[in-house]
Amino acid sequence: MSGASTIGERIKAVRLRTGLGQEAFAKALGYSKRALVSWELGGAEPPVALMAKLRRDYDVDPEWVILGEDTVPRSYYGPVDWDRLDRLRNDVDTVCRDVGLKLPDERSQALARVIYDGGADAGAANRKQLRGTLLALSLGD
Repeated sequence: MSGASTIGERIKAVRLRTGLGQEAFAKALGYSKRALVSWELGGAEPPVALMAKLRRDYDVDPEWVILGEDTVPRSYYGPVDWDRLDRLRNDVDTVCRDVGLKLPDERSQALARVIYDGGADAGAANRKQLRGTLLALSLGD
């Protein structure tokens, strides 16, 4: 999307970037789906407290959410290599399936972000380590 965008469109862009549906994203943020839909459609302004959650949990610059003009999420902490993060998220999902561990979408995304922040890259060595860790967790059930 090009041109000026609304706060709601930018929040929606963050949600779409996470791969979560409205229900899951709203829950992860601690709000109702109804509130999220209202923000996304421009029917209500989101609370200021939401900006801190977006910054902390999704590395989104609050200033971009409030004042940005486009719908490409801006990082608060630093540039995000979205392709690398997507590859790591795919690795997490693949390994979870392989070991029979079902993680909610928001947990899968959070785990991929932890791996990303740790400097790991998608690849065989990362998948092997991830597989061992998730297999150990799945055996605890």
